Amino acid sequence: METAILFIVSVLMSLIVWNKISKKYLWLRIKDQQLNKAAQPILMLHSFRFAGLSFFVPGIVHAGLNPAWSVPAAFGDFTAAVLAFVTLSLVNTALFRPLLWIFNLLGFADLLLAFVNGPRYNIVPFLGPAYYIVILYVPILLLTHIMTFRLLVRNDKLQPN
Repeated sequence: METAILFIVSVLMSLIVWNKISKKYLWLRIKDQQLNKAAQPILMLHSFRFAGLSFFVPGIVHAGLNPAWSVPAAFGDFTAAVLAFVTLSLVNTALFRPLLWIFNLLGFADLLLAFVNGPRYNIVPFLGPAYYIVILYVPILLLTHIMTFRLLVRNDKLQPN
């Protein structure tokens, strides 16, 4: 079976499984909470996006991984991690909601850009062990960005004053 097909199947299966897990164990618990409380576990998860810096580590990725993909992917993830941590640190301030929007828009755009550019730069054969970051971690990140958008746009009565 071709590597690209295995990759696509792996990402789709991960999305399906993470969707089931997140709906049952995360969304049900946070959907009715105030934004500043509901977003905290999501921001904690995204604070680990520094793992994207592994796209620079020889032995984790192969030397042939195109820097046109790896540089924006690694720095985009790291930026999202820093934004998630800063936003989490300011959870009870007036800056929280605007920072949450900034984090969510930039973090989501980073993941979409990496997905669009991945096939363009033929990354799969060069990911090495970082393959597991992409197939296991990225799907839950995408799903939690979607949850965060839902939290941000829902009825104002659930928002903190």
